[in-house]
Amino acid sequence: MPLVSMMLPRRHFAPDHVCIPGRQQTRQYNIADVDPWVIQRINTLTIMTMTLEVLSRALPFRPEWIFPSHLPRAATPRSGQYCSHLITGQNVRDLMAALPWNVLTGANIPEPMSFEITVDGRLGFLIERYSEVEFQDLIAYWESTHRFPVPSSLIRSDPYLATSVVERKNRRSHAGARWKQILNLFLIAMREGWCDLDLLLNPYFLQFPKRTDEVAWYPGIEAHSANIADPQLNRREPADLIEALAECDAADPWHTHYRLHHAVHPARRIARLAGKFFNMAALNPNALPLAPQP
Repeated sequence: MPLVSMMLPRRHFAPDHVCIPGRQQTRQYNIADVDPWVIQRINTLTIMTMTLEVLSRALPFRPEWIFPSHLPRAATPRSGQYCSHLITGQNVRDLMAALPWNVLTGANIPEPMSFEITVDGRLGFLIERYSEVEFQDLIAYWESTHRFPVPSSLIRSDPYLATSVVERKNRRSHAGARWKQILNLFLIAMREGWCDLDLLLNPYFLQFPKRTDEVAWYPGIEAHSANIADPQLNRREPADLIEALAECDAADPWHTHYRLHHAVHPARRIARLAGKFFNMAALNPNALPLAPQP
């Protein structure tokens, strides 16, 4: 059997006219039918003409769907508004030695809600390749929601912190390049009829925050802010970055990409995602045809 036929689906997951966006022609949607995609953009796209640039530069789902985002942007906290003294070379070493990014993997990876993990063909290849890339770039995904500020004075005075800031930027850059490769496979899978744009909403996939998302980590800001608001509170503030991390992750589930809080992932509230790409299989000339979809 030719390799290409092993990658193609035995049938499209749904009729062309119900895909998001339209497969061959643009469609005019109701907001509720495509949320969280931005309807003004979805109404101008088709699966067959969608480009990598649309997906890699600005996935068109609305701000604040997964990560905080405000217009105008919220004011950046001053050093006195959080525990900036915790950001030291030794504390950062201890934090990295604790391998905090492992919270994103292993048993914390959610079961996919819109596709079957055993799917074959192009979609199965995409899922397998994504899983490899996610593991390879796990630190970058974790850092994307735990990026703490490092003052320029510390960068100049502490070689370890100077190196760590450069390495953090490099990890994000390399991870972004590999994510584009995943999106290219995703475009092919969509055009072949395996799925539509909704596949990317699945909690199984980690998302990198957009530049407009407000996801910086200000260690200890939770306790520090509470104590400023109520001087009588005397809430204990974290003693190091590991303690600050525990507070941060407990306060906002998006910091761990919802992997410690599967049930509150925003995708769980989208009814159309459940089982949307189930019962898909690769083309096999010797198999009985699947029943037509309604």
